[in-house]
Amino acid sequence: MLTFAPMVDSETTRLVLRHYGIPYVERDHLFGWVSLLTLLHGGYGAVPLVYRLGMRLTGPRPIVDRCDAALPAATRLVPVEPDLNRQVEADWKTFNGGMGADTAVFAYFHLLPARALMTPIFAAPVPPAEARLTPMVYPVLRFLFRTLLRLSPARATQAADNIRAAFDATDLRIADGRRYLCGDRLTLGDIALAAASAPLLQPAGYGAKMPPVDAMPDAIANFIGELRAHPTAAFVDRLYADAFGAATADAD
Repeated sequence: MLTFAPMVDSETTRLVLRHYGIPYVERDHLFGWVSLLTLLHGGYGAVPLVYRLGMRLTGPRPIVDRCDAALPAATRLVPVEPDLNRQVEADWKTFNGGMGADTAVFAYFHLLPARALMTPIFAAPVPPAEARLTPMVYPVLRFLFRTLLRLSPARATQAADNIRAAFDATDLRIADGRRYLCGDRLTLGDIALAAASAPLLQPAGYGAKMPPVDAMPDAIANFIGELRAHPTAAFVDRLYADAFGAATADAD
């Protein structure tokens, strides 16, 4: 898997591969540079790119669609039953498409100004040559994120409000003690929720490196504390502990 480690889609892909029991080697690179590297492996610039034995799949959803097609209907991450299918597709849109983007906006808005804190985070998973360059290219990385995510105080505030609303709605949904979002069956919605919230909640087993919460700026540290008080946070912790299977990745 060729990727930039902190991306929500990177974590979603890790969890999807773990669910299907697919061993993989994760090759992390600096943001921007990794997009160019995908072109050498049959990709088109987007990450994560999973490639093996002639297969080239970009992002988690194509992996799910390919693997689910080979499974019995009752064990697929995206159910075929119409009502359940609609719910899971809605969850995918809410968590991967909505909360995932909001998490990135909120986190990067507050963390990118902390250069001394974030430089080693970006450098940690990449090859040594890129790690040595990270302090020098940090302003470029910050510019890319600020531009692509259109970071601003207003967008960060709205992102936090959106995340709160998603947590509140999920709290109500799981209040009946259900094991998964759709009852007794793990679906793609559970994976999307876990991956989108993991950069903030930092559950045990999260696949990317983040700064310790007590080292983060107050605005994000306080927000993480607020989110961790929700039942949804305990739900995500349990998913990581019990639902996703053993890790099968090797660092490279």
